[in-house]
Amino acid sequence: MTAPIVLLVNPTAGRGRAIRVARAALDALRAAGLRVALRETRERGDEARIARDASASGARALAVVGGDGAVSHAARGLLDGEARGGARVPLAIFAAGTGNDFAKSLQLPVHDTRAMARQIAAGVTRDVDVGYVDEVPFVNAAGFGFDVEVLQRMRTPGLLRGTAAYMSTALRALLGYRGFRATLGDASPDTTEHHLMIVVANGRYFGGAFHIAPDARLDDGALDCISIRDVAPFARLSLFAQAIRGRHLASPMVQSRRDRSFHLHFETPPQFQTDGELHMASTRDVVVRVAPAALRLISAASRAATAIPAVHS
Repeated sequence: MTAPIVLLVNPTAGRGRAIRVARAALDALRAAGLRVALRETRERGDEARIARDASASGARALAVVGGDGAVSHAARGLLDGEARGGARVPLAIFAAGTGNDFAKSLQLPVHDTRAMARQIAAGVTRDVDVGYVDEVPFVNAAGFGFDVEVLQRMRTPGLLRGTAAYMSTALRALLGYRGFRATLGDASPDTTEHHLMIVVANGRYFGGAFHIAPDARLDDGALDCISIRDVAPFARLSLFAQAIRGRHLASPMVQSRRDRSFHLHFETPPQFQTDGELHMASTRDVVVRVAPAALRLISAASRAATAIPAVHS
């Protein structure tokens, strides 16, 4: 029997939106002639566990119904499962989040369940890079500074959710955030600069609305580091607007670098975020690196890529 597609969904996500998308995805996958095993999450950590199980069982693919958080946790589970001797199972996305930042870089019909099911059935894959902050993986972006401040403020529940909540919180934080000092690269610690934020990106989009790394590619074996030096509050608003359109790189206060790894030195161990999840660094010195071609994704059928072999059990 052909190995199934594991369809992963958090039934409570998106105020019920995810389960509606999952039902449509299930119908579309079956209509495409695929065998599907539906797996619903019940508690924190289930995405990674289900993904590890999919790797261990040699699933044909893992299709995640959700947003950036669900995708990131599922990807971590697939990486962990492969490290434990499981199969390299390709990841597919049926977008059901609010920002869907990672999915925007894929150029796939992630919002069209029938079209996405056809892509999964075609079985074409591509290998993409994964970033690590110390040893914490991320598929889309990691950040220090202003974005961490916004995520901390968003811990207090409000009426808005998703991208709207992020944008509203970010606008309020723009005037009060004090920035931070850091050294990027091999420069002397005596030459630290005052930053508003540093984002190390694998994908192009960030925060639901920001085209933060317009030139980033998921499969180039490198990461794009976007460092934004601190400016006066009124100038922050201009940079904020430019970043939505991807035009901020033209500012003299913004530097973009591309490399396989970045060394950052802070005055104290910093908080950082990976794919929207907060962490605390253990030391003042932080390494962000890329693991080239570490994650397999379902790709557009027109790409010259690898087809999934049929697996029987």
